[in-house]
Amino acid sequence: MAVALACAATILRWAGPIPTLRIYDASDLVLATILVPDGFGLSFIHSINLSPVDEDFSVQNDGSIMLERVVFDQMSTGMPSGDENGFRILDGRFCTTPLLRLPEIGVRVSPVPGHVLRVRGTTQPLTRWAPISGLLVFRAAPHYVVAATHEDDPG
Repeated sequence: MAVALACAATILRWAGPIPTLRIYDASDLVLATILVPDGFGLSFIHSINLSPVDEDFSVQNDGSIMLERVVFDQMSTGMPSGDENGFRILDGRFCTTPLLRLPEIGVRVSPVPGHVLRVRGTTQPLTRWAPISGLLVFRAAPHYVVAATHEDDPG
């Protein structure tokens, strides 16, 4: 038994932590645990100009979530403009790189279709986890993987 535990501990140290995202409801109940080794995205339709906005995030080793970039089609109220945060044009869309660390992300599910979570090439509507206007909270979570498995895969 001791040999098995030593082997497991060695494998876990070798495998290392896999960036993981947990989705909670308004009552702090865990709804999903998703491996996000390449980060994740939230996409939505802007409530004023009704055009797509894509936010890309990564999970940091300190347990925070980093907003890496925001890509959007139109400038309007509430959207960045000017030279702040590396403002540029990327593939015909506006792009900023805020590099903003967040302890968590609280999101109300939009009534406008297109409010989705993007992970490893898959897209899931946020209504999978909460009704329209429901609250979802995204937090980084510690997670170790021995085999190449995906817990609660969003696909």
